[in-house]
Amino acid sequence: MESGVVDGMELLEWLQTGVGDERDMQLMALEQLCMTLLMSDNIDRCFESCPPRTFLPALGRIFIDESAPENILEVTARAITYYLDVSNECTRRITQVEGAIKAICNRLLLAKMTDRTSKDLAEQCVKLLEHICQREASAVYDAGGLQAMLHLISHHDHLHKDTMHSAMAVITKLCAKIEPFDSNLSEYSKNLGDLLSHDDEKIAECALRCFCCNDRTFCSSSNGSCRIG
Repeated sequence: MESGVVDGMELLEWLQTGVGDERDMQLMALEQLCMTLLMSDNIDRCFESCPPRTFLPALGRIFIDESAPENILEVTARAITYYLDVSNECTRRITQVEGAIKAICNRLLLAKMTDRTSKDLAEQCVKLLEHICQREASAVYDAGGLQAMLHLISHHDHLHKDTMHSAMAVITKLCAKIEPFDSNLSEYSKNLGDLLSHDDEKIAECALRCFCCNDRTFCSSSNGSCRIG
């Protein structure tokens, strides 16, 4: 691939590699794709050379590759985010990849905040899920997104403030999807209750708003007792 020239078919071929030394080629292709999406001044031409209909499924499959290292996944999450930055209509291209959304959510549960790459990946996944929730919140909820996001924000209070606020935006959208029979209801309630005393007033307010919008859900219909906190 010549410098400055993007060959979509070649990029796609490299994205689909991922064994041994081919990881380096995959990483190069991902970085080139990110640069192409970020710097393009003609998005129509960009989408012609790197069409979402073929590239997003390929990116989604990288996330469900259990052998993919975190640095590869971070750039993959960034590339998907850039696609959705340009057009939220691309969202369904990624939600239709079986297992992709669940794999993205799982990265929040596996994140190690003491490791820079793992932290960067988790924060990029938060941004990505925020985009996906604008169109496909149900898909994120069904993939365990609320539980994963609450886990991340409840156990790692040294995330960047912007990431924390993005996480709460996702949580607010997903709380609207909660059903009274959800088996994780008590866990949701406890984690949200803990956030009510968070130092960041915006986070505490979002947590309170989630309770207010779901007061019937968080209260036991059998005895009238509320599960807050």
